[in-house]
Amino acid sequence: KLQFLYFIESGKMSKDAIVLGGTGAIGRELVRELVQSSDYGKVKVLVRKSRDEGFYGLTADEAAAKMEQQVVNFDDLKEEDFTGYGYGFSAFGTTRKDAGSAEEFKRIDYGYNVKAAELMKKGGVKHMQLVSSQGSNANSWLLYPKTKGEIENFLKGLSFEKLTIWRPGLLAGRPQGRSFEGLANTLTPNFFRIHVRTVARAMLYDTTQPQSTAPTAIIENSGIKSYVEEVGGKDALFDKSY
Repeated sequence: KLQFLYFIESGKMSKDAIVLGGTGAIGRELVRELVQSSDYGKVKVLVRKSRDEGFYGLTADEAAAKMEQQVVNFDDLKEEDFTGYGYGFSAFGTTRKDAGSAEEFKRIDYGYNVKAAELMKKGGVKHMQLVSSQGSNANSWLLYPKTKGEIENFLKGLSFEKLTIWRPGLLAGRPQGRSFEGLANTLTPNFFRIHVRTVARAMLYDTTQPQSTAPTAIIENSGIKSYVEEVGGKDALFDKSY
């Protein structure tokens, strides 16, 4: 069996979460998982603009009971916006195409992630989770895996009491997939693909299941699937078909 993750505290930690990147493909699934979980009392989502509850797949009552969307300027994040949460999540990411240049990609993808992580640490987050990418490597010559690897290294240096880094492969199940991903999903074997809901469910499970006390865990694509199946059974997986 997989021996996994989890921060076991001396006192009960509040299951209040703050989420960066909550409107992305994995992020919106994560928000729904957290809000619908009985383990969480409050879920704060930092956004550029508010979305209705249907965007996250929630009912109006579910959203009203637990979810707070806070509109922020990601170039000017405030420490007070991050205070009082035990669990921090980042599913934030962009692409060079969306950013417009390599420089802007680095400024946004690296800059926003590390600044938010710093503020989460200062604000009291004990368990931090990061969605990175399969193949991330700070020593890579390629922009995307290099940047993801550098983000991972920065977060390791912040010394969270628990840090979980997820490295999913090619994402399936995007509401409106990028065109190249649609083609890639058609050509890529299932082993290298993973459904966005499977990743989100693993992130939820990582905060609700009693597991090992290793301070840092890096989980590759196949490990994410195995973990979700181990905890929730095959019915918890969304990777049986695409």
